[in-house]
Amino acid sequence: MKFNPIQHIENDGLDIMEVGNWAQKKYKLVGKYCDIFTTGMKNKWNLVYIDLFTGPGIVKIKETPTMMKNSALIAMSLPNSFQHYVLNDYSASTVKSLEKRIERLYPDKSYKIYNGDANQVVDTIFDDLPAYLKLSNPLFFAFIDPFSLNLHFETIKKLAVRQVDILVLHALQMDGIRNMGHYIKENNPKLDLFFGDSNWRTRISDEQVAKSKFVKFLSDEFDENIKKLGYKAALIKERITNSQGSGIYYLSFYSKHDRGLEFFEKVRKSNNDQFELF
Repeated sequence: MKFNPIQHIENDGLDIMEVGNWAQKKYKLVGKYCDIFTTGMKNKWNLVYIDLFTGPGIVKIKETPTMMKNSALIAMSLPNSFQHYVLNDYSASTVKSLEKRIERLYPDKSYKIYNGDANQVVDTIFDDLPAYLKLSNPLFFAFIDPFSLNLHFETIKKLAVRQVDILVLHALQMDGIRNMGHYIKENNPKLDLFFGDSNWRTRISDEQVAKSKFVKFLSDEFDENIKKLGYKAALIKERITNSQGSGIYYLSFYSKHDRGLEFFEKVRKSNNDQFELF
């Protein structure tokens, strides 16, 4: 039986997060990649799942009664499990709700939950792994799902010291376009931190400052910088749109190995949704 990442669940009275209907596309892809990753790598590596912006574990589709598991609980429901889960959220209430859900639904899982800024938590996650994982040089999959461009490239660099496949939800249109006028100012460090590079202003043209080109500029700059860390970027990104058909996010996949890109391509082709180039 094929693994289904879209898993409806009843309201348990704990914290939930409201999302647009488009989020199902995101969870479908994340879950399918986790499934092919753990199935393909089982008995070869110890596997660790990292989710730095995890949420409370359950989301509600806006304007509907539909509730479903989000990324962390989907990853825990796989037929071939990760050996360990590293989870984080900035909200203490969210973390408490997630922990209660894990204790109820997946009490056998090995996990550690942090409550902090993802860009700071990343400093400790490898040191805090169970002892047997530190000795085994595990393979990691990191899903990074911020609501804005508050992901620092330095965080990516800290992940890159290990064997980590990375799937990032870039809020390039939602946050990037909305705040473009502020972010391109000389005294605003937002994009310096996002790119890990303060020289990007010398590479942006007047044409790219136009909204129609700015998103591609953001994506290309990030891709070029992550490639310097030894990563290969998937040629095709998934463009996630809202109910009006406007693009709001891009899911971007990065791996240091062709096998990771091969897995992602299989997931992409098996997905009924359209994947788009810029």
